[in-house]
Amino acid sequence: MEKLLSRYSFHNLLVWLLVYLVVGPFITGDHTKLILSIFMSMIFFFAVCAINYKSGIFRYVLLLMGITLILYWLALFNMLSYSNIASKVMTTFYICLLIYAFSKYVLTEKKITSRLISATLCLYLFIGTLWGMLYDMLETISPGSYKGTLLAQTTDMAVRQQHFQYFSFVTLTTLGYGDILPMTEGATALCKAEAIIGQFFMAVLVARLVGIQVAQQFGENNNENSGGGN
Repeated sequence: MEKLLSRYSFHNLLVWLLVYLVVGPFITGDHTKLILSIFMSMIFFFAVCAINYKSGIFRYVLLLMGITLILYWLALFNMLSYSNIASKVMTTFYICLLIYAFSKYVLTEKKITSRLISATLCLYLFIGTLWGMLYDMLETISPGSYKGTLLAQTTDMAVRQQHFQYFSFVTLTTLGYGDILPMTEGATALCKAEAIIGQFFMAVLVARLVGIQVAQQFGENNNENSGGGN
């Protein structure tokens, strides 16, 4: 069971990430924050399952996940009160650790499998999610850093976070619809950094996957030639 969970952890993680990012904005009403919290909890759980338990970073990711989820759920049910900024900082740091761990796996894996493809997609989605949280954090610290029709109509913090996730992926893919705009130098710098990372990611990703594919085919051809010679 443990091996099965680990094998398909990236697949499960990818599904929950897509549910959170695509289905999340359609969830409205009194239970919005509760449902989104469930989505995030499942994402955090499968993200830990995807990391090799023998790696040095595993224990830190596991510990941070536990602390983050406990504090998050206690605050959700008003059993504990702590700064909203502190929650965002902790979650951001946790996602940074996940991005580091996933990047290491993607850049060291030697064979193209469905697990590697899922890991690569999860890494891309986590990069977009991270920047969405950074935008939200900057707006919390310095109100007015971003403006737009979507933000003007939003008062709920959970909904605002969904809007910043949307803005993040629009920036990451360099689409630039213009419905949310950076208004300060710091906000502009974050947008610029994400757009650059988005382009670099695609270039490095394509080069990496092509390199692995060529190496696989070269190895298979060598094995066939060696077998034919015998």
